[in-house]
Amino acid sequence: MARQKTPLSKARLTGADRVNPGRFRDRKDPELSGKDIGEPLDWLSKDAKSAWREIVKTLPWLVYEDRLAVAHTAGMLAQYTKLINNGKPLQASFMSELRASLGNLGASPTDRSKVTDGKRGGVNNDNPFMQFAGRH
Repeated sequence: MARQKTPLSKARLTGADRVNPGRFRDRKDPELSGKDIGEPLDWLSKDAKSAWREIVKTLPWLVYEDRLAVAHTAGMLAQYTKLINNGKPLQASFMSELRASLGNLGASPTDRSKVTDGKRGGVNNDNPFMQFAGRH
């Protein structure tokens, strides 16, 4: 399986765009709307809407463009809570998918370290390379 492409913003911070400029010539960072994530999607269940609010409260960097990923994760988290509260067994594949979904949102310590501040489109303020942001 091929490795994921390095985002342009990370390449600029690490200098990889200067080491191999051809690799990053046509690469662009996605444009963000700058809008907050907003309220839960209408079609989510009551429990999933509750999970949405907890996710958004816990992960304040989420933005409007993350709505579908948050909806997916909130639905899974609501199902997880229901199964646990009813003493039902959890399948390993379900747990793996939930963990991956939460990780994609930056909900684990390792994944959180990779999060950029999507609200401003910049890098995380705790990033030691912040002083070099914008210099290229």
